[in-house]
Amino acid sequence: FMQRQQEQETRDKLVKEQNRIVTEAHWVIDQAAVDLPKPKFQVDYEPSFLQMTSTERSSVGRMSFQKFNSAVEKSASQAAGEQQLERELKRQRQSEISDDEMAKEMGRSNKAKKTKEAAAKSSNGGQSKKPTTNRRAPPKPSSGGGKFMKPKE
Repeated sequence: FMQRQQEQETRDKLVKEQNRIVTEAHWVIDQAAVDLPKPKFQVDYEPSFLQMTSTERSSVGRMSFQKFNSAVEKSASQAAGEQQLERELKRQRQSEISDDEMAKEMGRSNKAKKTKEAAAKSSNGGQSKKPTTNRRAPPKPSSGGGKFMKPKE
């Protein structure tokens, strides 16, 4: 019994000594003493998962199937209606133009038309030149009669 106890103590001492040697052998870097320059490149992180839109987020969570939970169905339909109304109002606000913006735009377009007309009159001696060709008319057939002509060698 005594011999086993002594062997156990010597094993414990050996294990402690080995652990001490291993911990002393580990390299430790003092980061405060080392002055590293900042990297010159920038990394843009793009998540690899798909981002959920607000409409998809609303469907995540409690759901009711086949009229099992009417309270959840009512709240879900109410939330969907509010989201639809919000989207419609947002679209309407984007498409609306205020009176001031409309007046500015009309003023710009009128000024541009007047300057174009003045430039055309000054370059033509006061007479406007009509285009000689109709851009919408189909092209006229060539003198070859519409057949393919082999190039001369």
